[in-house]
Amino acid sequence: MSLQKYIDDNGLNAKIIPIDAPTSTVEESAKALGCYPENIVKSIVVTDKMGQFYLVILQGDRKIKTSKLKKVLLVKDVKLASPEEVKTQTGYQVGDVPPIGVELSVVMDELVLNQKMVYAGGGAPQKNLFISIDELLDSTNPLIVDISIPV
Repeated sequence: MSLQKYIDDNGLNAKIIPIDAPTSTVEESAKALGCYPENIVKSIVVTDKMGQFYLVILQGDRKIKTSKLKKVLLVKDVKLASPEEVKTQTGYQVGDVPPIGVELSVVMDELVLNQKMVYAGGGAPQKNLFISIDELLDSTNPLIVDISIPV
């Protein structure tokens, strides 16, 4: 399902915003969008040794603290999914994964709740999703925990 179809089918106020600039990093995205890195959320796919995949959502100025994530998920190890696994699990390329409309268990860092609105992967290169935290929470039903550290 396309991201726009998901937005439409679920009656969300979220918008997909095209950007005419490279946005392969959080810093590039923040500059192009005129916002701060903490106003951007990253959608990162991780996997455990049992082959279970999770979507981790955290602020753009943070990174996953692996030891915290392993403790929360009750697993011995967790690693980033490969680009091929990300595409297979989400239907999107690394860097374009939106935080909504993905059929994975979602773990959200608690600091994301400090924002009212956030930008996120928009499902395609040079596209960003603009969504309220309320809609993000309603659409993902995440496990909200402390799993990040500053970049």
